Amino acid sequence: MGKSMEQTNSIPAFLPDRLPMVRHLDPAAALAFRTPLMEHFLSADGKAAGILTLMGMMFTVLARLGTAVDQLLRSGGALRYIVLALLLAFAAMALTVVMFCFRTIAPRFPKAPPSLAFFGDIASLSRDEYVRRVRSLNPQQALEQILNYNHTTATICAIKSNHLRQALRLFKGVAGVWLVLVIIVAWRMFHP
Repeated sequence: MGKSMEQTNSIPAFLPDRLPMVRHLDPAAALAFRTPLMEHFLSADGKAAGILTLMGMMFTVLARLGTAVDQLLRSGGALRYIVLALLLAFAAMALTVVMFCFRTIAPRFPKAPPSLAFFGDIASLSRDEYVRRVRSLNPQQALEQILNYNHTTATICAIKSNHLRQALRLFKGVAGVWLVLVIIVAWRMFHP
């Protein structure tokens, strides 16, 4: 009588305050229900937001140096054309980086089969219909629902990662152009 429920039964009774351990689940269900996809979603969004913040700081610095940039553009000589080319390159590349960042944060969602694990599909149902459908699922159907959700989420994460990768590659170029531009402007301010 001193044995716990886990020791007497091969599958313990699960209570709401105790999640089943992986060893008690079917291997496919354990993998499907424990796949950590949401952290990738948030990680990509956070990195894209960080790039946008840095881009905002770069534009702010150039705006503060606007008078010096204007003087360089009005001056004669080859430096004028170099600064103009750098400004145009910075603007074009920066806008492309911003586009990739926004596409990372808000990608186009792929077509996906409905899943009772996805908030959009849940919200499209009335509460009673949602509860009825969830309670009518057997374990295999529940596994299928989470597999649909996981696949769709993984596809969205891959799309986000691709856009973020492109933004990061281009951001390196933007940062280089910006740095050269700021150095030229600062040098000209102190050596007229």
